[in-house]
Amino acid sequence: MRKFLTVLFILTTLSLLFGCAGTSTVNASLGKEFTLAIGKTANISGENLSIKFVDVTADSRCPSDVQCVWAGEVKVLLGITVNGSYQQVEMTQPGLVDARDGQPVGAYTYHFSVEPYPISTKQIGKEDYRLKMTVSKS
Repeated sequence: MRKFLTVLFILTTLSLLFGCAGTSTVNASLGKEFTLAIGKTANISGENLSIKFVDVTADSRCPSDVQCVWAGEVKVLLGITVNGSYQQVEMTQPGLVDARDGQPVGAYTYHFSVEPYPISTKQIGKEDYRLKMTVSKS
């Protein structure tokens, strides 16, 4: 029994180590949608471009099950590296479920949405946020 538990512990530890290490970077392409969790990075193939989803800095979107005077907005902080030059950029999405406005930064335009959309009965934790993004050349 002790040997079984030791083997189980080793296998669990290895799967956690390799599972976490392999999921921190996403390979993406221009014009194709990809999804990032906070702290994750996308490398755009064929471009010297990477995008890191750093944080959600504000989320005042009106919950989908409530009537509001203002739709609100969500703000995300991205770390963008182009040709080795890093900058942090805050982008804002209006609080509309289908909003996917493009925001130009340098030679690229970033189209994005932030999920999940709020509902009044559930608090969104930082670990629950997902950034859905498509990058194109401006």
